[in-house]
Amino acid sequence: MVKHDRTGRQHRQWLEEARKYQKRGDLEGMLSALLRLPPPLREELLPSGAALFRQAVREQHRHGSWRTLSTQAVRVDAEPGLVERGAAPEEAWATYWPLVWAAGRARDWERARRLWQPLTGPARAHAPLLARAMDDWLSSEGSPSPERIAPALERLPPVDSLLGVEPPSQRVSLPPPRSLEEVEGALLSLCALEPFPVFASRAEAWARAAPAEVARAVWELAGQLAARELWLRAAEGKGHAALSEPASLLARAVREGGAPEALSAPTSQALRVVAAGLARTTISRIEDAEPLCTLAQAAALQPTSQSWVVQAVSGLRFEGAALPRALGLYQELLARSANAPLWARAFLAWCEQNPEAPNAPGWLQEALGRLVATEASSLLSWLGGAVPSERRALIECVASTCAPGLVESWVEVCWEGANEELRRELSEAVRILLHRSRLKQGGRQLERLLRGVRNLEDAERMLMGMEREMEQVYSSMKLTGDGLRIWRRFAPRVLTYQVEFLEVAVRQASSDAEAWDAAVRYLEAHPGNTGHIEALRTMEVSGREALARRVLERWLERRAANVLALAEAVVAAGRMNTPCEYLHPVLEAFMRALSEQSPALHAPVVEQARALAHEHGYRPRKRGASRKKKAASTPARRASRSKKKPAAEGAAPPKESGRSPPKAVSPEEGEESS
Repeated sequence: MVKHDRTGRQHRQWLEEARKYQKRGDLEGMLSALLRLPPPLREELLPSGAALFRQAVREQHRHGSWRTLSTQAVRVDAEPGLVERGAAPEEAWATYWPLVWAAGRARDWERARRLWQPLTGPARAHAPLLARAMDDWLSSEGSPSPERIAPALERLPPVDSLLGVEPPSQRVSLPPPRSLEEVEGALLSLCALEPFPVFASRAEAWARAAPAEVARAVWELAGQLAARELWLRAAEGKGHAALSEPASLLARAVREGGAPEALSAPTSQALRVVAAGLARTTISRIEDAEPLCTLAQAAALQPTSQSWVVQAVSGLRFEGAALPRALGLYQELLARSANAPLWARAFLAWCEQNPEAPNAPGWLQEALGRLVATEASSLLSWLGGAVPSERRALIECVASTCAPGLVESWVEVCWEGANEELRRELSEAVRILLHRSRLKQGGRQLERLLRGVRNLEDAERMLMGMEREMEQVYSSMKLTGDGLRIWRRFAPRVLTYQVEFLEVAVRQASSDAEAWDAAVRYLEAHPGNTGHIEALRTMEVSGREALARRVLERWLERRAANVLALAEAVVAAGRMNTPCEYLHPVLEAFMRALSEQSPALHAPVVEQARALAHEHGYRPRKRGASRKKKAASTPARRASRSKKKPAAEGAAPPKESGRSPPKAVSPEEGEESS
């Protein structure tokens, strides 16, 4: 339930951010928040957001911003409504067209083919030659056969410089290298004559077709040239999107070439260049995450760079659209190195990406198992130095989604060296484990009940009638099986940290003496009013009324004759909705102490306590007048009043004595009368 509430709050926050950015006309901010939302929650903003998106695509196409369009293609692939919602078919087709080309130019062929699908029907109906050429270009991943595209090229208008139609440039056809001696000359010529995307594609094709020794040489030199291109683009101040192409080729060269030593330094330097260009350590844009993650994965293949890469990545935080790419990086790095900060960052990223997933993926649980076995001190060190909100989120997510045995081991190894604050937060993991065991036990009980049901109508009717009963059964359910084992393992450590643990201890106690010992331990750790009220109510709910009265006596005994302490107790009891059966004795003790106090206190808490007493019918008594004396004086006063009645009709009034009779307080109403 806690996890579900947290997810709802996060969704509402993203929705508010999307609304805010949309009002400002900030497309990037709106899309970053909108695409984090689940599809049903996007419907409110999609119509107006789609119009803004289509206008931006038109502007970017007009200015030839292909790198930005490739990013927009990724977003449309995730949410087609950005193009189609509220648009006429012709407008949607005109928006899809540049996105297909942008994905193709980025060599993202799978995405380009998906974006081409909405255009297939109209293209075949209105321009069949173009449709066949595009199909061949996409299926061949940028290398279409001449005979398939020739019919479409024949339809191009003749060369006319006045219309801006120029003749195609003559390109030199370079043969692929066949030996080690030919590699350097061929690759340098290719790099000089062709644009970088063509160079990268051709060099990759040469390496795949060459013998193994020649292929390694091709990859090594191609990686060095890719690193050079990345540095040149970074020096020109181009954005991270422009660095993706050379970073991708460099990473492929490292992987395909067997991580040669010659590429170790260029890869590490390229990674530093990309990381230095980040505006902050939190990365949310895919165009920033792509080159960084690609180079980090490649650099980690070198044993000399692995520890530095792990340390650098564990200091970054990914969010939003960058999370899927980051999770792939985390998985690869954790398979190579057991590092507690990196694992914690990976788990938090996975939890943010999958807030409702019931089970963590195997690679995260396996990494935790290795850390528990070999790096327990580093786990404790990270927990001790983490931001409190991140630490609580990690503890909740691990306890909710990992195997119970693994969670137990994790809490066990971190408990001994933890301080009190961390132990209190680790106790939350034990509470979640007990909750999971009850859910499992309740599920088995429900399954047994449903075995005799004949159809769905009977099952629905039975569940509706038993909902409240099942809640009561669950709240009073005793632990069995794994839950009982977990409780026996951790009860001595966690009992004093949460009232839920006191409730479990009392419920599992076999006698009043055992339940009282648990209550005493809890009260020693929580000697204030809240602790006593929690213990008192726990005993009452568990059906141990005698122990509840003992807690009440202990509570009042430690505050006897102290007006201020009793006033605080009264206010706390009222705030926590303590039953009248236990609230009234506290009120009586407070009013008694207040009547004996001289001079009277006028502290704010005392006034609050007096107001609460007034609500419950308690009135202050006159100091020095006992209840017995007042009760005895009441009949005498009534008799004297009855004797005065005839005298009022004509008899002379009795002669007054030298002093007036004392005032008394009615025990029923507590009001003074003369």
